[in-house]
Parts: sequence; structure tokens; C-alpha cells
Amino acid sequence: MCLVSITMAAVFFRYCKLPTHASEKTTGKDHHDVRAVARKALLELLEPLIGFTLDSGLSTHDIHLILREAAVRSVAARQLNAARRVNISGIAASTGISRAEISRILKTTTESPQWYSDRHQQSTNRILAVWYQDPKYTTPEGKPADLKIYGRGATFDSLVKDYGRGIPTRAMLDELTRAGAVEVRSSRLVRVKATVVINRGVTPQAIRAFGERATELLSTMLQNMRDPRNPKFIASISGTSIPPAELPLCRKEVAAKGADFLADLRDVLFRETAYPLNKAKRTAEGNRVSVTIFYHEISRGTSTNKASVKSRRNFPRKG
Repeated sequence: MCLVSITMAAVFFRYCKLPTHASEKTTGKDHHDVRAVARKALLELLEPLIGFTLDSGLSTHDIHLILREAAVRSVAARQLNAARRVNISGIAASTGISRAEISRILKTTTESPQWYSDRHQQSTNRILAVWYQDPKYTTPEGKPADLKIYGRGATFDSLVKDYGRGIPTRAMLDELTRAGAVEVRSSRLVRVKATVVINRGVTPQAIRAFGERATELLSTMLQNMRDPRNPKFIASISGTSIPPAELPLCRKEVAAKGADFLADLRDVLFRETAYPLNKAKRTAEGNRVSVTIFYHEISRGTSTNKASVKSRRNFPRKG
């Protein structure tokens, strides 16, 4: 029986316009402790985000660029909230990013092509891009050709050596195969099956939903950390040692009770919106309020079934 942690991190109210509060002063020892704990918390937070990034076909270089842009825009938003103006030197002092790069970031958008370069793609996606575009690795019709793994001429081995950034040929083949982007034919030919390496379950709609929900939850938790005297509502419950056989029933119960609860809240929110108590509320700019319920499982102590692990197939280098 595995130990499973079930968390219903539950219900939170999130306001679109959240006030920014100055953090309290701490002593040297407390400051050191805060940074150490923050590093650990950030590492735990980034691990699932890295999984999301790789599943979406982005690279670690993309993460670096996006993180720098997010830092600049976050500090700029704080400045606007406090002083109604953006101070580029102040952003540079807070983030360590050069003023020239800050100016470039503030003048561009994430849709602009300048912020992304094909040179910094995932190595797997770079291999696939060349395979689809380079005439050396395509058919006379312009389609990606089936390639021998090893041998003379245009082979998968030569493709990886030229564009794989030093990654061994077999490691690249294993990763592309695992991702379902290529398949090895019986004749030891490699056939490409996808233009990019992404998780098959990833869709634009799922990515947008992930971004919206994660932003709302993190914004609410961050606001509670900054101003514990005026917290937004967050409640959670958890149970351990839940037998795996009971999990389907638990999921069903959470879904049913959560749906009923949200239906009741929908009536409350709609009534407040449709029939404000006074004229002042009718004319005032309203805040967006959202309520989310989610159910989460963490399996612990699960052992890998060794019998299910496939043995690695060797390919001779001589054709």
C-alpha cells in the first residue's frame, strides 16, 4: 500500500488589483534564514514549472529570457503602483539587469520575434528543424528523408554530430524515440514523426488554463505572505495513507461536492453583480473575483516495476 497525500487546496478569492505592501525589516540572521527558505521554496516551485516548459517544447534558455522579462515587468508594475512612473535605473538596481536590456524589454512584447532565437531551441527540436529544412536530409520532394542511423553520407549520426551540440548520437536517438518524435524501422532506418518535441497532451487551451489558474493561486498566496493582516481566503485539507483502491471514490466525491459548492457561489456572485446594494457600487469600478477548487495527489514510496523496463537495443556503427 503506497502513501498518498491528497490535498484539496481549496477555495480562494482572488482580486485582480492587489495592493503592494512593503516587506517588514528583518535582522541579519532572520534575513539569511528567509533567503535560504526562499531558495528551497523556489526550487520546489520551479520543478513542476520546468516540466511544463519541457512538455511545451521550450528550452532552458527560453526560461532564462522569460524570467528576466518577468522580473523587469514586475518591478515596473510596482513602480507604477507606487509612483505612477517607471524608473529604469531603479529596475536595474533591483534586478541586476542592464538598463539597455530593461529598455528593450519594456519596448517589446512577448509576441515580438526578437526575444526568441532558433539558436537556443531544445537540442531535440533543433535536430528536427534541420531534418525538415536542410536539403541534405530531405527527399527530392522536400520531405524529411528516412535516415540510416550510422554509415556514410547523410545519416542520423551525421545530423546529430553537426547540430546536436555535442550530445551523443545514441542519447539523442533515445530521447527523440521516447518523446515519440522519431521511430526506428526494422531496416535500421530512422523515420521522423513530429516537427517538434512536445507532450502529446499539451494544447494551447490547456496552456492558457494552466497560466490563468496558476497565476491566480500564486498571486493570492503571495498577497497573503506580504500582508498576513489582510489575507485573502485560502483553505486546504489533506489526508495521508489513503488506500489506492479508494482514490477513485475520493476523486468522485470531491468533484461532486466541489461542483455543488461552486454552483452556490455562482449564484452569490451573479446576484451581487446583477443587483448591487447601492448606486455607488453600480458606478464604481468592480474587481474580478474567482473561486477555484482543485484536488491533488502525491504518491510516495512507489517502486518501479523492473519487468516493465525495456532493454536497450544496440545498433552497430558499420552499415
